[in-house]
Amino acid sequence: MKTLIKLSFSRFSESYDREAVLQKEAAGILIDFAGDLKGKGIDLGCGTGFLLRLSEWKEIVGIDISEDMVRFYSRFNKKAVIADMEDLPFKGNSFDYAVSNFSLHWADFEKTVSELKRVLKPEGRFVFNIPVGGSLEFVEKILGEIQFDFICVPEVLQTLKEKGFFINDFFVENLQKEFENGYSLLVHLHKTGVAINTKSSSLSEKRRIVNLFKSYKKPALLNYKLLFVDAFIR
Repeated sequence: MKTLIKLSFSRFSESYDREAVLQKEAAGILIDFAGDLKGKGIDLGCGTGFLLRLSEWKEIVGIDISEDMVRFYSRFNKKAVIADMEDLPFKGNSFDYAVSNFSLHWADFEKTVSELKRVLKPEGRFVFNIPVGGSLEFVEKILGEIQFDFICVPEVLQTLKEKGFFINDFFVENLQKEFENGYSLLVHLHKTGVAINTKSSSLSEKRRIVNLFKSYKKPALLNYKLLFVDAFIR
């Protein structure tokens, strides 16, 4: 899974930054939701730096598992590290806050929260969003099968509580973008690093998937159901 993530995003950092309009919209919502964050922060799965570039959070370290994403992010902030959010290369109590936009679903959420609790200082804030169940429903409709196993809202909130976080606030936002047809949607998914995995990686299977999207001639909807959470360590 992590190898797939590295490959997907290492090939598409430039196109991701241009095409990821919903991710950028989500970053703006997250920044407004977080309000004034003070001290030293960490951006988990920083990508091309939407949170950094749209906010006033300058004392922040970006981490991403993709080397190419980190290289892109470094254009705006030299404090960038290639790292796995499940195994952060920092000492305990290193950060006053943590943020994450559209990234936590690529990792094991429980492991990431445990690691984050270690590196955050007492009373440290964790403000993030994460796609939850109900996301990419139209993509699954075209494929004719359940493809994506997104975490559910109660599981996210329960995991935070079990790991010692207190939840200040949370809400769910539905973001969507319409495309001319199924194939336009598929191209967008590829440009933003979303891999459509099947049990077979054969060329014939890849062609089958492409043909499914090409055959859908009506407007196609990209949707994400995003959970926004503001929490802190008790």
